[in-house]
Amino acid sequence: MEKTLTPEQLRQKLAGGTPPLILDVRRAEDKAAGPEGIAGSQWRDPAKLSEWAEQIPVGGEVALFCVRGGAVSKSVQETLEARGVTARYIEGGLTAWDAEQALWNDPDVEFLRGLGVSEPGVQHCVRVASLALWVAGQLDPAKSGPVDLDLVRRGGLLHDAGKVNDLTNLHGVAGAELCRTMGVPEPVLAVIEKHVRHGAPLDQAVGYGLPERDFSFTRVEERIVSYADKLADVLAANLAATTAEAHASLPKILEDRPGLAKDEATQGRYLASRELFLSWAKG
Repeated sequence: MEKTLTPEQLRQKLAGGTPPLILDVRRAEDKAAGPEGIAGSQWRDPAKLSEWAEQIPVGGEVALFCVRGGAVSKSVQETLEARGVTARYIEGGLTAWDAEQALWNDPDVEFLRGLGVSEPGVQHCVRVASLALWVAGQLDPAKSGPVDLDLVRRGGLLHDAGKVNDLTNLHGVAGAELCRTMGVPEPVLAVIEKHVRHGAPLDQAVGYGLPERDFSFTRVEERIVSYADKLADVLAANLAATTAEAHASLPKILEDRPGLAKDEATQGRYLASRELFLSWAKG
């Protein structure tokens, strides 16, 4: 059984007919100091897990969260699972849930819908923006240089806007042209254009059906969004259970499923970005 679920998966479950029991298992001090929990959740003190675990119905479905989806959630999930409860914890915890909810309320989501982007397409764009912010959060600015999180967010949300008009490799260029007419800033347009084929260099652009110009990355935000788009593909194909696992296992995943990277040169660029991000990681 999967041990985690993404904020998006929980959002879909809550919109369904039989939502899970949601347990807030933040430590008492974290709950007191932190934001409100997920609407409808019930708080259970993880320090008293042995006292209340037996009260959770076996056979029911439970979604639980702590602050960041770390040791507290894992301990509670393992205890409930051992009792036969179908329990999963939210990947990234309440922090990830609140961040993704903020993305759903972002004006760029309505902008996408106004362009005619399908609801599955909007869901993908929100997922990519969330993953891109996760990637950015792994980086030490002293190593990577400062990261413009607003650019990461907007680039992630708008990266596939062009798919309303073009489903080929030109959808990045089409999306940038479309968003330019709507006054979207040039740095965001560059993220949109360059995410296709992960920053294709001049000598390969035409072979991909792109205009004859250099699409190589010039900003870290462009690289982050395009890489997050590939992590989204990995997760959507159920090739990894968590974002961290998708990031850690990407070389093996692309080796086993080369079609995910389209071709060897593009695969090499994804793996080079992964190595850069690892070298820039915090700690």
